[in-house]
Amino acid sequence: MSETESPVNGNIKTGKMSVKPVSLKEAEGSCKETRCGFGSYSPHCLQKFNNPKALLFFLSCFCALQGFVVNGINNVNTTSLERRFELPSSRVGSISSAYDVSAAILGIIISYFGSGKNKPRMVALACIVMSLGSLIMALPHFTTGLYEYGQNVDEACRDPVAAALTDSSCSPDEENQLQRYLYVFLLGQTLHGIGGTTLYIVGVALIDDSVPSSASPLYVGIMYAFATLGPALGYVVGGQLLDLYVDFDQVDSVSITPEDPRWVGAWWVGFASACVLFLVVSIPLFGYGKELPTAQHVRETRVTETHTDETSEKAVKELGKSLKDMPRSFWILVKNPAFLFITLAGTFEGFSTSGMATFLPKLIQNQFGTSAAWAAILGGLVAVPGAAGGQFIGGIICKKWKLKVKGMLRLNVIVCILALLLDAVVWIRCDLEDIAGVNVGYGQGDELSSLVSPCNSNCSCTTALYEPVCSDHKIQYFSPCHAGCSGKAQADGTFTNCTCVAASSFNTSHPSLPSVRKGKCNSDCFKMYIFLPILLLSIFFRFIEGPPSVAVTLRCIHDSQRTFALGIQWFIVRLLGTVPGPIFFGIIIDNTCLVWQEKCREKASCWIYDNLALSRNFFVILVCVKFLAAIMFILAYKFYNPPAVEKLSNVTLTIPSSDKENGTRGDNSSSSDSTEDASSATVTTF
Repeated sequence: MSETESPVNGNIKTGKMSVKPVSLKEAEGSCKETRCGFGSYSPHCLQKFNNPKALLFFLSCFCALQGFVVNGINNVNTTSLERRFELPSSRVGSISSAYDVSAAILGIIISYFGSGKNKPRMVALACIVMSLGSLIMALPHFTTGLYEYGQNVDEACRDPVAAALTDSSCSPDEENQLQRYLYVFLLGQTLHGIGGTTLYIVGVALIDDSVPSSASPLYVGIMYAFATLGPALGYVVGGQLLDLYVDFDQVDSVSITPEDPRWVGAWWVGFASACVLFLVVSIPLFGYGKELPTAQHVRETRVTETHTDETSEKAVKELGKSLKDMPRSFWILVKNPAFLFITLAGTFEGFSTSGMATFLPKLIQNQFGTSAAWAAILGGLVAVPGAAGGQFIGGIICKKWKLKVKGMLRLNVIVCILALLLDAVVWIRCDLEDIAGVNVGYGQGDELSSLVSPCNSNCSCTTALYEPVCSDHKIQYFSPCHAGCSGKAQADGTFTNCTCVAASSFNTSHPSLPSVRKGKCNSDCFKMYIFLPILLLSIFFRFIEGPPSVAVTLRCIHDSQRTFALGIQWFIVRLLGTVPGPIFFGIIIDNTCLVWQEKCREKASCWIYDNLALSRNFFVILVCVKFLAAIMFILAYKFYNPPAVEKLSNVTLTIPSSDKENGTRGDNSSSSDSTEDASSATVTTF
């Protein structure tokens, strides 16, 4: 009889570990709790999916969809929402922060009571909540009127009396009507936060319960790779959707193109599509039992790496039965220096990553003069190999080298420093075009601080609409009105009789005709093709940290606190990192604005930014935050106190053996991978 076989009434031998036999009644009850099915319907064919790999596939699809909506479509639509609902960047940044606020607050409760519950059922319900959130995000499109981009407004020089009548027609109700939709977006993102925090707390704990410690970083890395693949797809798909006019379902054609600064793309289509896809993904997740058949064997064979302190495992297991135990559970986690410092490192990383993710398309658009759609596509093309590849490689490294906690912390310090050096990429930019009244004067002696000049002072120009025009000598004007053009637009988009163009002709070596053409002046800057590859490497090293950080969190704490620890960690990361991150980045972007859109004498969104100030602000924030994250990883490495068996350097560690990771499973369970934790192996401590 082989080592894995046993007589009916004998002990089951698995290497050096013996497992007590269970009664037939207990086995049948356990089998029912771990079978795949819907209610009493659990046929044998569904049990083919009752294994960690199939569960990983469905959770990865959920992660990809969550990233597609929250960090992809939402970020791509930043500029479009600013234009459509007349919002400044700081207020649009609050939309992204609403996700993290709800996730942080509710994540603690979900994690505290989710440890012993039906985790697959909780994740499936989270999918339904995400679907509802996406529906609410798309609703403003169907409840507002058609977008007005200025098609009925005279673009050229206006009569002062008529202009005064137009400007005085503003009423308080009209002024704030569109901006009130901000609260609808906040509600949608709040629901997204509830679903997302359940996925990344309960879902990650569910995977970690089902696979051995050595395989857990790889499984989590694959999940996180799909989580970053989602935003990348969101950038690419969302960028394509932005080439569709926002009201394409109601309007046949418009007179502006995607290159026009006033263009607003079909921002709502991505949210509506995700609403349906979330419902589809929730169906298989509802079919899983309380846990996978492999979970019991994993618990019995796992080798502890918990940080050594005076807290006993028995005392920790007694907690979690009521809310009264929550403060004590929290205090045990805070006293764990490895957990505390890895959480603070994640906080600093979340601060910079969330801000960059929200405004990356906007950064590319303004620094290199691209359209919003093309900037979104480029951001996605960089994020796909960078973020997803980094997460996957991080998991592969941990599994390939069999890294313990200290080894994973060393890895994080190295890649954190490399990413810090590569953050200098934000200094690469194209120079701002020569714009009259912004960075060049209209004529000799004119100030740069105002778009108003003697040549257009009688035109009553406003900044409510941005209609850039370019003269023959490559000077750009904010609009035909600001160029002093009194003639109407011709068929080829040319405006004539432009007094400001005639006034500035002395700046060129040849006389210039007093005419301008629609559109921005063409730029010969190719620095974007240097910027993108370096940015890809920066993102790659930044995201390698993900799987090791999660693995360190799960290994350095007591097993019974893993779900609660993830909830506390995400609470701190979101409260101090990903919530203020987009808001702070939005503020520093607004502070670099040179020309604001003004409606009814109030600032709405920004038309033109100072490229140099934008690069400087981004660089200072990214480098400072990354430096602090590296310090936290170093402190976590220094203060982590491994179990006594791991303190013996260059000494081998013998791990119990078993043929299969799901050795004690029901007959309906499908076979899964062999595991290093359950195989006879010799591992040198790293």
